[in-house]
Amino acid sequence: MSLPDLKKLFKSKTKRMPSFKQWLQFLKVLNFKEKMLFFSLLAVFVFSLSFVFSGFLQKNTVIVPSEGGEAKEGVLGQPQFINPLYAYSSEVDREITELVFSSLFTYDSQGNIVPDLIEDYRITDSGKSIEFSIRENAKWHDNQPLTVDDVIFTLNLVQDPNYLSPLRANFQGVETEKMSDFKALIRLKQAYAGFFESLTNLKILPKHVWQNIPASQIMANTELNLLSPVGSGPYVVKNVEQSKDKTIKSISLEINKKYYGEKPHLKKFEFVFFNKKEDLVNALKKGAVDLGLLETAGEYDLSQFKSSNVYLVKTPNYFSLFYNNAKKPLDNEETRKALDMALNKEEVLDKAVAKNGEIVSSPILPSFYGFNEPENPAVYNQEEAKNILQGQGFEEKDGIMVKTIKKTSGFEFKQVLQAGSNNAEVGKLQECLAQDPEIYQGEISGYFGKQTKAAVILFQEKYKEDVLAPSGLEKGTGKVGAATIKKLNEVCFTVPDEELTLGFTIKTTGSPSLLKAAQDIKEQWEKIGVKVEIKELDTLEIKKTIRDRDFDILLFGEKLGGIPDPLPFWHSSQIIDPGLNISMYENEEADGLLTKARTYSDFQSEDRKKALEDFQNILIENCPATFLYSSYSAYVINKDIKGVELDKISDLSKRFVDIKNWYINQKRIWKKT
Repeated sequence: MSLPDLKKLFKSKTKRMPSFKQWLQFLKVLNFKEKMLFFSLLAVFVFSLSFVFSGFLQKNTVIVPSEGGEAKEGVLGQPQFINPLYAYSSEVDREITELVFSSLFTYDSQGNIVPDLIEDYRITDSGKSIEFSIRENAKWHDNQPLTVDDVIFTLNLVQDPNYLSPLRANFQGVETEKMSDFKALIRLKQAYAGFFESLTNLKILPKHVWQNIPASQIMANTELNLLSPVGSGPYVVKNVEQSKDKTIKSISLEINKKYYGEKPHLKKFEFVFFNKKEDLVNALKKGAVDLGLLETAGEYDLSQFKSSNVYLVKTPNYFSLFYNNAKKPLDNEETRKALDMALNKEEVLDKAVAKNGEIVSSPILPSFYGFNEPENPAVYNQEEAKNILQGQGFEEKDGIMVKTIKKTSGFEFKQVLQAGSNNAEVGKLQECLAQDPEIYQGEISGYFGKQTKAAVILFQEKYKEDVLAPSGLEKGTGKVGAATIKKLNEVCFTVPDEELTLGFTIKTTGSPSLLKAAQDIKEQWEKIGVKVEIKELDTLEIKKTIRDRDFDILLFGEKLGGIPDPLPFWHSSQIIDPGLNISMYENEEADGLLTKARTYSDFQSEDRKKALEDFQNILIENCPATFLYSSYSAYVINKDIKGVELDKISDLSKRFVDIKNWYINQKRIWKKT
């Protein structure tokens, strides 16, 4: 069709828009260059329109998380009690309980203690009373309302010794008074800075579910403890998969649609359980699970998770060499200081956890809690350590530090004795002479007669170089004078000197990181002449060792909480089991400061901080233990899960306190004007 014909066609239909077929005819009248120009201009137009529209969307909308998506976490171990009464004793149980149950207080993403079920509270009576009200919209998973009755019921069960709750010690002497269905008063016998953390760790149980189950049956109730627990947390247990031998393979959780707080974005969260570390690591490498926690990061090659996000998580833990302060020579402060000074802690950290941790110099972890560092920490210096040991009487023999301890029988000849003497010392003289039958075989009478004199002469002539020669004598006199007394004291009633080798056995667990640390400590100490043996103990053996305080040196770890309270580990009242003062450290001033630090209702009080720092300085000066390092944990995330922020948390189970911000799906919404 020619151009004139096309014009006629358009003119004949000016009252309506050209059809699509007619527009296609338009392209036929264009030559190649015109077509290229047309399509270029069209592309510019489309691109410009898209750019303008995209800019408009960017300016007027925002991307936000949306509900949906699933996450599968691999966990080492087996669950037993998804029950607040007993979960505290198990890391696995605590993790699941954290998502299924609620507490009066919780932690925020910065580690601060904030209200959870509590809506409002006030502290009175110098910290000994807490008046609080709880949310009226909180419900249990079975849709029953959560009230103060449930809070009081839970506290009563925890305090009742028949229920054997590991939380009982934290709530002894605590009284609760109901003021209304949603308001109550808690009374303490003494203000306690760590009580708010105790309330954070106490998840609330539903009274209407548990009230008719006797204490003797509560631990055996698998249905409520594991298969179908009724909580009030952000997730509900929906399915528990078991193997034929009743081993739990997985537990699936789904969002609690009745949850009173901000609901999580992840619709489903599943725990998959492994019995071996190797199986968990392989599952993470293969992507069989989306998340997994490796408690001691330094025990793993983290580079093997190249396609994953790996978060290094800090918790308030530390590993130390606990010296048995009741055993010689570790009862000597200077000896302990020398051992402390002889260790290069940076080297121990590197060998133990490949630097996935940090050096620790104090049991109150200044870098974690924000305290000031100790005033006089030990400085690594092996030469000075040797000098200290030599000052304690040790000498290096064949590469080993040895101390000679001179011993005596308790008796010493002092009197001049001669014929006619009659006393107890003559009896001792006769005992001494009788040790050699060729010198004396007479009675032990205490009387110095002819037979005794003859024996003394024989003794003097036997040792004439020491007794007679100095006086120019050839024959014995039979009189016990100064030279004879000296020789008698050297020969008679002597006790051999004892040589004390400076050597210890370090007892520790089978943890790979601790065994590596122990080996490096052994090698470092042997450089200054300290003989070291390493003994690996299993779980039952280490518990018995701690209970009996049966060790020279124990390489072990301790964990603090969100609010540091070192009293259980260092107060003299905790020396005897079940106390945790395993070094058997005693210091009255330190005891006073530890007790004082507990009495502040405000755990952030500057006076409390000062008391703990003063305690720290006393402890470091006494050196009952050598503080080595804290270790990081590794949280491996394979899936594209956003919103995860992990750095410092009080307990590994608390990594879920901010789970409401985790998400996979997202959407774009219009900005609010």
